[in-house]
Amino acid sequence: MVIFKKNLAEYIKKVRTYNKIAGIAKIVRRYFAINGFDGVITIIGVLVGSYIIGIRDYINVVIAGAAICISLGVSGVWSAYFSESAERKKEIDDLEKSTLHDLDKTVIAYAQKYASRVLAAVNGLSPVVTAFIPLVPFLFGKFIPINICYYLGFGLAFLILFGIGLFLGNISKSNLIISGIKMALAGIFCIALSLLLKFLT
Repeated sequence: MVIFKKNLAEYIKKVRTYNKIAGIAKIVRRYFAINGFDGVITIIGVLVGSYIIGIRDYINVVIAGAAICISLGVSGVWSAYFSESAERKKEIDDLEKSTLHDLDKTVIAYAQKYASRVLAAVNGLSPVVTAFIPLVPFLFGKFIPINICYYLGFGLAFLILFGIGLFLGNISKSNLIISGIKMALAGIFCIALSLLLKFLT
């Protein structure tokens, strides 16, 4: 137990050092908000589309939603890891040129590599989580009427949007309720546009 606490303390200290060097926390907040927002808006589109075309089998909704979650996750992890790795390698290369030192085995290089992995994970997992939560009612579709599943799914999606608004409002020190409502309006806008497509076709 003592060894575990010691190792944990050392790991936390190392993470804090990496964060100071690579500025991880600020980018994590930004990735979480942006990609979490993308995830929930995407699943709102899936649910609206499924509802409009009359999908009444909860299994089909779950499969479609799960496929979206997988795509969002793979895209998020892949794109963030390689883009972050490239940018941070360039930073190391530029720093090496200016200092005339090899930084490959330094804490700076380790911090940048750690940042790439963490940011890739956040970039990939945040949209997966926010997209999956509105699908949860459909997992109980055998016991819940499909219309109720849709309503619950939309309700959860709007709660997530409102929560992201609160999160951003807290960061910017602005009115939390107004910030939450602004985010929720994006969901309403998405549904309105999707319904408009139905009337146009």
